[in-house]
Amino acid sequence: MTLVLFSQIVFVCLLGAMSPGPSMVVVVNNAVFKNRLHGMLTAIGHGLGIGIYAVCAVLGIGLIIQTNLIFFNGIKLLSVLFLLYLGIQSIRSRDKLTFEKNEARSKIESFGQGFTISILNPKIFIWFVAIYSHFMSNDNNLILNISLILIASVVDALWYIFLVQMVTSQKIFELIKIKYNTLQPIIGYLLILIAVLLSIDVFI
Repeated sequence: MTLVLFSQIVFVCLLGAMSPGPSMVVVVNNAVFKNRLHGMLTAIGHGLGIGIYAVCAVLGIGLIIQTNLIFFNGIKLLSVLFLLYLGIQSIRSRDKLTFEKNEARSKIESFGQGFTISILNPKIFIWFVAIYSHFMSNDNNLILNISLILIASVVDALWYIFLVQMVTSQKIFELIKIKYNTLQPIIGYLLILIAVLLSIDVFI
């Protein structure tokens, strides 16, 4: 794996992890209303769930490549449209984060909450199919495919651990709540940019 390819994979995985949504709320809830350790365990559980989705995406895409190349190219085209849709939705969204006390009483519960919120979100699988279809080919070796899985899981967990460290500082937590509506359109424009760049791979 080249440094450029590694950087591309890390970037798209990080962008996916940074997208505001229910996962962010669960992790921040446990960090703020329980303690930092609970937040970190939630982040690790979430990363594990992401890794399982990444495994399913890599195996599924690999099977499609070997059996139907036309269908595979169709998935790549749909993935571009999906990313455009996500970007537009993020830009237009006016949702607000609502942080409320939750009932996670044990460390195992905190870990389980992080795992559950990721594994029960089918949009995550769609995200990986959309993104990883552009990193998959018949030339991929086992190491590259394993790297795709590990990078997704580790980047996600590390992002949320970093977020936990930030929100356990009260000043930064308040800043995140204030700037949340600014973060959404920025991520939206980045998603659209990625879609445009990936479309070059589809049509050229």
